[in-house]
Amino acid sequence: MTRLSAPRTRRIAPLPARRPLLRALAVWAVATMGLAAATVAQAQERFIVMASTTSTEQSGLFAHLLPAFKQASGVDVRVVAVGTGQALDTARRGDADVVLVHDTVAEEKFVAEGWSTARKPVMYNDFVLIGPAADPARLRGGNIASALKALAAGPASFISRGDKSGTHAAELRLWKTAGVDLAAAKPAGYKECGCGMGPALNIAASSGAYVLA
Repeated sequence: MTRLSAPRTRRIAPLPARRPLLRALAVWAVATMGLAAATVAQAQERFIVMASTTSTEQSGLFAHLLPAFKQASGVDVRVVAVGTGQALDTARRGDADVVLVHDTVAEEKFVAEGWSTARKPVMYNDFVLIGPAADPARLRGGNIASALKALAAGPASFISRGDKSGTHAAELRLWKTAGVDLAAAKPAGYKECGCGMGPALNIAASSGAYVLA
């Protein structure tokens, strides 16, 4: 059996009168250093994150506007370019400070659910149905409802983004307006790419398909 020795006691001598001042100075110095570090960190991180759409980013709008904004404000804007649905989900997770998207229904729901304090329209865009120059489905000059009905009834290919973007949401509403029930049966030429606007346009161009943009 090993016998443990009793713990030794140690007497602590009282600190000289100047020690409290030294301790106070040390604490003040540490606090000052911490404040300086925080100030430097804040100065280095003057940025906001904006979740927006691939079509807006690929249009070149941000490349034109954001450098001027940074020069005027000193704040860098970091863009996360995804579909509208993903952009709103990014904001729901707290990973974006501002959202610039183009799906009115989804935006109003986002605000109504309490994820944002306000919705401010800043611009508008038109959706257009584009296709091959030869226009094999003979859609040129018609309205969108009749064009989609013709696509649903014929063999022509249509590329859907299929990515829950604002463009995809608009497309689904237009099919519904045209009386085409995609949930029941998709047209023979209907293909989803699950991609952004740029890739969708490239696929349509290379395959001779129609696409909403």
